[in-house]
Amino acid sequence: MAGVPNRLRSASADRAIAEQPAGHDGRSAVDLADYRLLVSSLFSSPGSIIPGGIAGILTPFLCWISTGAELFMTLTLGVALVVVMRIITVVRYRRLDHSEDTLAQTRRWDREYFLGATVFSAVLGFSCYVALAWTDDPAAHITSVSSTIALASGYVARNAGRPKFVAVQLLTFCVPMAIGLIQAQNPYYQYIGYFAFLYVGANIAITNSLHRNLLALSDATKQSKALATALRSQNLTLDAALNTMIHGLAMFDRKLDLAVSNAPHAALYGVPETLALPGTPITAIARFLVERQVMTPEQVRDIKAALDGVRTTQQAAIYELQSRNGRMLVVTIAPAAEGGVLMLTEDATERKATEARIEQMARFDELTGLANRFEFNTHLADAFRRQERTGETFALLYIDLDGFKQVNDNLGHDIGDRVLIQTAARLKSTIRHNDLLARFGGDEFVLILPATDIATVRMIAQRMIETMDRAFELDTKTVYVTASIGIALAPTDGATPADLLRHADTALYKAKAAGRNTATFFDPAMAEEMLERHEIEVDLRLASAEGALELYYQPIIDLRTQEIVTREALMRWRHPTRGMVPPGVFIPIAEQSGLIAGMGDWAIRQACRDAAKWPDGVGVSVNISPLQFREPRRIVETVKNALLLAHLAPGRLTLEVTESLLIEDNKTTLEVINELRGIGVKFALDDFGTGYSSLAYLSTYPFSQVKIDQSFSRDVNSDEASKAVIEAVCQLARRLSMNVVVEGIETEAQRMAVQLLGAQRAQGYLFGRPQPVSEFGKGDEPRKIA
Repeated sequence: MAGVPNRLRSASADRAIAEQPAGHDGRSAVDLADYRLLVSSLFSSPGSIIPGGIAGILTPFLCWISTGAELFMTLTLGVALVVVMRIITVVRYRRLDHSEDTLAQTRRWDREYFLGATVFSAVLGFSCYVALAWTDDPAAHITSVSSTIALASGYVARNAGRPKFVAVQLLTFCVPMAIGLIQAQNPYYQYIGYFAFLYVGANIAITNSLHRNLLALSDATKQSKALATALRSQNLTLDAALNTMIHGLAMFDRKLDLAVSNAPHAALYGVPETLALPGTPITAIARFLVERQVMTPEQVRDIKAALDGVRTTQQAAIYELQSRNGRMLVVTIAPAAEGGVLMLTEDATERKATEARIEQMARFDELTGLANRFEFNTHLADAFRRQERTGETFALLYIDLDGFKQVNDNLGHDIGDRVLIQTAARLKSTIRHNDLLARFGGDEFVLILPATDIATVRMIAQRMIETMDRAFELDTKTVYVTASIGIALAPTDGATPADLLRHADTALYKAKAAGRNTATFFDPAMAEEMLERHEIEVDLRLASAEGALELYYQPIIDLRTQEIVTREALMRWRHPTRGMVPPGVFIPIAEQSGLIAGMGDWAIRQACRDAAKWPDGVGVSVNISPLQFREPRRIVETVKNALLLAHLAPGRLTLEVTESLLIEDNKTTLEVINELRGIGVKFALDDFGTGYSSLAYLSTYPFSQVKIDQSFSRDVNSDEASKAVIEAVCQLARRLSMNVVVEGIETEAQRMAVQLLGAQRAQGYLFGRPQPVSEFGKGDEPRKIA
């Protein structure tokens, strides 16, 4: 039977208990618990042993009184002694706890009881035999026979737990009586003697039946205890499972009285133990929830209606509510057995908050709090759908920060993040409440202006430029970051989100090309220009990969000796269909597309290989893009490897940098310059006088040469300001041991003028146009300029 321990046996298997031999390993084959129980039953009724013992003592004593035979007095004393010993045994047994007795201990008590009972029976049986066979006294006969039958019946009732004991005692008790009756001369005594054997057999059968019933009762008791233990264990397990659930659980019967609930349910609703008992009506629980303001009356009515509905329709339902203490509860109600309902309550406060945070992260930028790219795309699609319905024009503004990368690189990402946060706040302050501003990524922002006109767009764009034109005060640092804006109008400039965004980006490109810090509206011509630019970029990428670029060289001469001291390497690209593409066209595209690093590495290597073939006194200068310095280790390794492979002395290589590089990242630039100067490479400041020119650069950086832009030499004979700049730079350079090269010298008058102002070197068409190495003269090229 399920749930009953395997050690429980059937009644028939236990009949021979305590009489089976020990196993080969020395352990008893007996069920010790059953054995203890049967032995304990022998000692369970001391109240019957004492009266039986007194009756046993009185039997020979009465026979002595009736017959006067001394043998009966001797038997009386013997029975009395046995009775006393048996009572002592019973008292000793009952004073001890036998729940942990070993098999040997239990058997000892068993044998001791058996010995006492058998001796008692044997003495009384002999007394009965003597009274019947040796005397003719009727009183002695009646006393002995009646006492023997009464005591024998008591044996059956008291010792049924040990059938063998009963059989032995009945035989030692009744057989002498039967023999005595048969030996008597009275024929009626003889009949009774023969009946005595039937009496013994019947009592043995009754004893066995009682024994079986006793064993069955023992089995039933143990099974009941095992089932009770298993049920208690299952209940404890069920309670543990219910009370350790994450969610609250309550089950109601068909009358909506509480059947069972767990601890989380009581905790979620604050229900006391008195209302968590089975049989509690839901009306009482509802009244408590309203009185304690756990839930509003409306919420309670809704929950009760949902319970009623599920009970009626047998269809599960889900209900969400927010308790008065701010917890978000999700209640699932499902049909249960016998018309009841199951109510499962989840505390979804944290889950809902997490979902809200995830949704916030999915839709909004974590740093600035603005809509992110995904949210912007959704709103842009909505704007197009709305435009199709209403026909209203809307605008898309593409905003990019000017100079932000330098802030990030020079001052760190923490400062950069703070700039972005303040930028978002500034831009947001310039727009209307229904406009959507989003961070598109990095330092790019986008703005959707619904239902607007060109004047409004221009006004908001201007406000953005103005607010971004103010300095950012961050701790002890002052940062300047401006904004360039590209504007596209829908549906004029784009009928799809992708087209409108692309055209706004095109307008942004033009705004940056126009000098930055400005706003530019999209024009269809820009698209054609961008298409052409894209085609050039694709062809340039192919040309760079296939080695189709060339280096032309223009000489730089010493004005005093008229000798060539250096040739400047100038990159040229001969396009298969476009012809010679001007450097002013493809170099910016290379910088914007990321090709400039690879092209610059090639120019350095090729220039060093070419210069190695020139006379030792002629050096080579190579222009370096500011973008190349963003990979400082790359440019250093490129220069070192180029010199090594070409076997060119480092002193013959000059790297020309522009002023824009010095503005962007003076620390990194200075480190690269110092490392390369350490091996002998020279540096020149190119195009001085354009952009953010400052004489401080000449004293800050270890230049060996400064090149004055051709815009000054062009009017050197007529413009006093140009003369003054050239003269001032020459005087400062002389003190700093620098050479001055004046670019753009095309006439002899210009040459004489700049030489008189202090310039040592010059470059221009007067001395030679850029040409490839293949057009140089054969052999060593003359160093004198004709």
